[in-house]
Amino acid sequence: MGLVEREAVMSELRAALSDSAKGCGKVAVIRGGIASGKTALLRAFEEHAVAAGATLLRASGAPSEQSLRFGVIEQFLSGATAPPEATESLSHLAGLTTPQVGGEAPSSAQSGTRAAHDLCVGLLELSRQGPLVITVDDHQFADSASLQVLTYLQHRIGTARVMLLLSQGTEAPSELVAEALRQPYARQFTLSPLSPEGVGQLLAQRLDSLVADQQAPGSYAVTGGNPLLTHALIDDSLAPDQEAAAGAAVEPVAGQAFTRAVLAILRRGGPQLLRTARAVAVLGEFAAPALLARFLDVRPSVVGGALETLELAGLTTDAQFRYHGTRTAVLDELTPEERSALNRRAAELLHHDGVAPSDVVGYLLAAGEADEPWAVRVLHAAADQALAHAEQALAGGKVAEAVQYLEFASRSCGDEHKRAMLTARLAWVQWTISPAAATRHHGPLQTALEKELLSGREVMRLVRSLAWHGRPKEAVRALECLDALPEGDGSRDPAERRLTRQWLARWYPQIFAQVERHAAMAEPMSSPGPVRRPHTAVLPRGTAPAPAVDGPEQVLQRARVRETPLASVIFALHELLAAERFERAMYWCNELLQKAEGQHAAAWRGVLLDTRAAVSLRLGDLADAERDASSALTALSARSWGVAIGSPLSHAIHAATMRGHFDRAEALLHQMIPQSMMDTRYGLQYRTARGHFHLATDRPHAALEDFEAVGDLVVKWKLDHPMTLPWRGDLAQALVRVGQTDRARELIKDQLRMIGPDSTRMRGISLGILASVSDLKQRLPLLGEVVDLLQAGGDRYQLAQAFVELGQVWQILGKLDRAQLIRRRALQLAKSCHAEQLSHQLLATREPLNSEPATSQWEDAEGMAVLSEAERRVAALAALGRTNREIGRKLHITVSTVEQHLTRVYRKLNIKRRADLPVGLPADIADIA
Repeated sequence: MGLVEREAVMSELRAALSDSAKGCGKVAVIRGGIASGKTALLRAFEEHAVAAGATLLRASGAPSEQSLRFGVIEQFLSGATAPPEATESLSHLAGLTTPQVGGEAPSSAQSGTRAAHDLCVGLLELSRQGPLVITVDDHQFADSASLQVLTYLQHRIGTARVMLLLSQGTEAPSELVAEALRQPYARQFTLSPLSPEGVGQLLAQRLDSLVADQQAPGSYAVTGGNPLLTHALIDDSLAPDQEAAAGAAVEPVAGQAFTRAVLAILRRGGPQLLRTARAVAVLGEFAAPALLARFLDVRPSVVGGALETLELAGLTTDAQFRYHGTRTAVLDELTPEERSALNRRAAELLHHDGVAPSDVVGYLLAAGEADEPWAVRVLHAAADQALAHAEQALAGGKVAEAVQYLEFASRSCGDEHKRAMLTARLAWVQWTISPAAATRHHGPLQTALEKELLSGREVMRLVRSLAWHGRPKEAVRALECLDALPEGDGSRDPAERRLTRQWLARWYPQIFAQVERHAAMAEPMSSPGPVRRPHTAVLPRGTAPAPAVDGPEQVLQRARVRETPLASVIFALHELLAAERFERAMYWCNELLQKAEGQHAAAWRGVLLDTRAAVSLRLGDLADAERDASSALTALSARSWGVAIGSPLSHAIHAATMRGHFDRAEALLHQMIPQSMMDTRYGLQYRTARGHFHLATDRPHAALEDFEAVGDLVVKWKLDHPMTLPWRGDLAQALVRVGQTDRARELIKDQLRMIGPDSTRMRGISLGILASVSDLKQRLPLLGEVVDLLQAGGDRYQLAQAFVELGQVWQILGKLDRAQLIRRRALQLAKSCHAEQLSHQLLATREPLNSEPATSQWEDAEGMAVLSEAERRVAALAALGRTNREIGRKLHITVSTVEQHLTRVYRKLNIKRRADLPVGLPADIADIA
């Protein structure tokens, strides 16, 4: 491989050799940064000199051999191309028959000077036999005796056939060089780093030309034009495990060869250069020359020289490493003890210079210890600052930093009370990111609680966390400690205390019955009683909330991620669900989800996705429900979900079952769950979902067992209200399947009495179950009321089921046209809510009639725009299978008026009979009807 961007220097050296061969001796000095190509240039010139017939004496200086007297002269003689008798004579003059090691001086100053003089004369005698070339690489490390010989030689070289070629780094010139450069026969050449074009040429010597062109800019940015580093990058690219990737890469590949080259450069530069490089690596962006000098406790001039050497070597620019991999290589070579000491030193200097705590704390964390009071104060301040940034939504990375700072501060703090406070704060912040990670603080916090080191709010957070992770007895003990706290504790917020008790009473009703009785002021939402349907209008998804909101919406409107207890958000959303305000619940789920995702609050995100799945189930949006429940399960690990995993798991099982995805539902049922979950309300949800799976897969007795267990626990735990746990309806469905219709009838009648008249969806579902155990005459009017209620309630899946039942009744009564019309409506609804199994059943049981219903441009109901409002109302009810008398009664018009409206509808829509009415009516038309 040829030299790159060194041809001009090589040409000058060849001319100097030619002149020296004619008796005009020359001295040439090659100066350059570490690994700048000095040695490669020397070797290339040596090959040329030998080829030209010159005698070559070569040597290399090394710090480890500076104490070896005439060490460089010995290298000359051991590899010389001179005649043996000449080298033997020179060896005798230097006294190298038994080399003196360890820096021993000659017997007297006179004998040392005489030996150097005689060796110089011997070298001049050798040049009379032919041109003589002497090269010393890194001559600054040559021993003093050899340098004395070379000094004598350069004084006498003017008329000799000798060329002396020396190389050195960027340090100040030696006395030998300084004297030589004052003479006209001496010349110095400085090797600059390769240019970007030069780096490209070097790459092209070993890589494909296209790859070389692509990687040249990146390689120059990494190496600064240092040939050794550039060759190391090439070696890494050509390594067997990297070659394929490197061939397609635009950026260079830096690996082990590059790391070795970096360390080799630093070691060549000596101890001070290595210390400076380590200081630059540790201080990072703060590595200014003045701070480096204080950090290393050396003069600024020393640091300046080292920084210049690092920059000429292509490692740094403006006291910063060019490439992050270079910094990593330097830091990785440090022992843990060395790294800790350096980071501690950096933290101390930066703190005393007034650098912000957020910038200092990283060094303390890397040091792994912070014993001094100033260090603990820095950690506290940095944690506060990181938390403040996190609360301003400056990304989850800030929250992760806050967790790290708080963790280290709590571990390093010597004050027991402050340490408990920091640990509690850490657990609270960490819980929103990963509830499982917060569990490791339970033990220390419980110990702190026993010592009365926690505030009331911190205790309540601990209680809720213990309950979440299935440790109710420990939560009870913590709550008892809370009651024993001094009354003067300003953090004992009555609202949050009440919330905590409600949380426990709701999810562990049996265990916390005593707690609920003890706190008479609590109003547990676990026994809500009959829920009145609010009079506020239901808004479509995405509509902004009305200015005047009632209780639960006030909570949701004020909710702030990582400030508001998540329990209060769950309660408020569940209250909206119990009140059948599904669109409002969906709106708030979407609003809060956006905030939670912006702040990377995984716990909030999981709970909100789960609640959104619950809303979608109640609206009959089965695909959305299954997707959100699955997303909730992946938003948190199973361990982070704790006992609450029963909720998203139940919703996922229920949605998969309703869609007919039985394999998926069964796989979910085989997922491991905490045993303690079955003693919570989540266990009731889980058993209910499992019971419906058994019912759908024709295992009614297994379903019966689950539903009866739910009923027993609900009554025992005093949670018995169908708006939250309609176990009687579930059990009635299982009883019908095993032939116990009388018992089923009594159960569903009890459920209807408990619901009251204000509910729509749950009352509609319950009436549908009652219709299934009633005789044919009662079934028809019951199903008509069911359809009305479920349309108002917005549950498309349950409405589709009601239409299936209604179609079967009409078929039994021999009204095949009407039965087909109703089934078409059921099929449309089943498809819209992705109930695949129900859709397949309807398609399989469809019976062809004498003529197929008309399909036209009106099938999508867009043509309904040509109808008047009165005609649309009549058409909507007729499409649902209502008789003219029923339509008249519902709309408070005469049968004759109904017939007139239908006649005009048939004419405008160009159809001939009721069965041809479009079934794809917009939902608002059905609601108006």
